[in-house]
Amino acid sequence: MTVFSEATLLTPPSSSHRVKTRMLEQMAEALEDEAAGLYRRAAAFEEEEFLLNKEIGERQTEINRLLLKLEALQAERDRVIEKIEQISSEAAAVRERVFNGNEGDSIEATQTSQGQYENPSTGALFFRRMTVAEQAPRA
Repeated sequence: MTVFSEATLLTPPSSSHRVKTRMLEQMAEALEDEAAGLYRRAAAFEEEEFLLNKEIGERQTEINRLLLKLEALQAERDRVIEKIEQISSEAAAVRERVFNGNEGDSIEATQTSQGQYENPSTGALFFRRMTVAEQAPRA
């Protein structure tokens, strides 16, 4: 059963067309407003993407700098390890010489530019002991 109100009965058919048109216009405006809001969101995403890419680039530069520093530290560590091995082998050679009874032999040594003594026959480096007179006075 259809219920008719006074407004429905008194409304001419042309005004119902205007109401529908007005309603469709309002729906179109609402959709345009929603599209504009989404466009602003998309623009915000693009800006955030740009900023993130910029930050990634800056951090990549920092990572590259740290990698270079790491490589330098590793190279220095390798040089120190080589020096440790060289000194350890020299110490073993000196101990062997002492234990073999060669401690009375004179060590033919020449002084190097760093204050060390080198035995030309073995190539080993020895450090000269510091005397009391050579010690620096303490402040």
